Amino acid sequence: MRAVLLAAGEGKRLWPYFKRPKPLVPLLGLPLIERNILSLRECGINDFIIVTGCYAGEIQNHLGNGEKLGVIIKYLHNADWKLGNGASAYTFHKEYRQNEKFILMMSDHIFELDLIRSFISKAKDIKEDELLLAADRRIEEVYDLQECTKIKCRGDLAIELGKGLEDFNAVDCGLFIGTGALLEALSKSIAGGAYALTDAVNLMAKQGKVKLHFIEHSWVDVDDYESYKQAEKLLLKSLVPPKDGIISRLINRKVSLRITKLLAPTRVTPNQITFLSFLTAAASAVSFAIASPLVGGLLAQFTSMLDGVDGEIARLKFLKSKFGEIFDSILDRYGDFLILTGMAYSWYSTTGHIAALFVGAAALAGAPMSMLFKEKYRNVYGQPFISEVNDGVMRYFAANRDVRLFIIMLGGIFNLLPAALILLAVITHLQTFYRLYNARKLP
Repeated sequence: MRAVLLAAGEGKRLWPYFKRPKPLVPLLGLPLIERNILSLRECGINDFIIVTGCYAGEIQNHLGNGEKLGVIIKYLHNADWKLGNGASAYTFHKEYRQNEKFILMMSDHIFELDLIRSFISKAKDIKEDELLLAADRRIEEVYDLQECTKIKCRGDLAIELGKGLEDFNAVDCGLFIGTGALLEALSKSIAGGAYALTDAVNLMAKQGKVKLHFIEHSWVDVDDYESYKQAEKLLLKSLVPPKDGIISRLINRKVSLRITKLLAPTRVTPNQITFLSFLTAAASAVSFAIASPLVGGLLAQFTSMLDGVDGEIARLKFLKSKFGEIFDSILDRYGDFLILTGMAYSWYSTTGHIAALFVGAAALAGAPMSMLFKEKYRNVYGQPFISEVNDGVMRYFAANRDVRLFIIMLGGIFNLLPAALILLAVITHLQTFYRLYNARKLP
């Protein structure tokens, strides 16, 4: 399918804050329209029609032909953009291909990626005379309900839409899968002097032709500064993966997301952050080795926090790469090796106990096992291993990297390096054996 993005309006309410066209307002490092293009690209959409109006030149100069984003962009200009978004949407009839289904999206709406994926998957169920509209029936969770277009629906069919509806049970999210029937409805409504997209949708709704897809993820219509800040919160919250360990979820993300928010507008890349995290791990190892356990422990925990930032930036700015994933995994293992070696060296150099070498070796052997098991599990079973789900009661004794580095931090703060190393050796191997025992029962 092709995607049609409406970017014709003036965007008065955001102009005082950013002094640029609303589609080009940066949100955590990417302009609104660019974020939507990249989100759709992630869902397999590579062909775009941008309908411009008030700021045609600025938008076209910024996006170009789409090559820098890895997509194809063509522009349609609506000289009558002031009439309403229906007039802008109808401009697409100049490029419409017979029997084509297309995605229609507002350039200033922000959606979680899984929402768009789920919505696009329903395109195959839409007939040539129908329209699919993303709708949110979680009324109590909708941001700025007063400004939203309400929907009165029966089952999965829209009966009527309008901002002023008092009897409604869902909200329009501004995301459509259209057909030629929508363009015909737009033509009729415009001929009758009704220029809003909602007017055309209502014509189809009266015929029972507007199907609803009820979404389960978050979205925001970025219309003013307050909704802009809400979109920031939505995107940052969406960066937290379900596989997060307990320390990452309760402690690390509270810091890493703040760092990500600061770095997002810059040109810092995920791989650069990965390398910085490794350097922090190396500094932690040196601190332990020269008998500065407090500094070593704090640097180890900061390493853990930075370890989340590279992935957050990659997901936030669509910079994920296969090399980046490998690079991160390898440097994490080297970082763990250096920190544990520094701890064992510190213990041995201050006491001369041979036990420091054996315990250090056991901790070193156990450190990569959690990652190794998860990677092998994903390759063999074709699904991610999520500790909160798959580890059962052992999730409370997790030995994931965030937990290991937290234990190292405590060992450094309280100068209990032997105890920390012993605990790390025990829990890493205990977790591995427990996972192996459970894996034998799987088909």
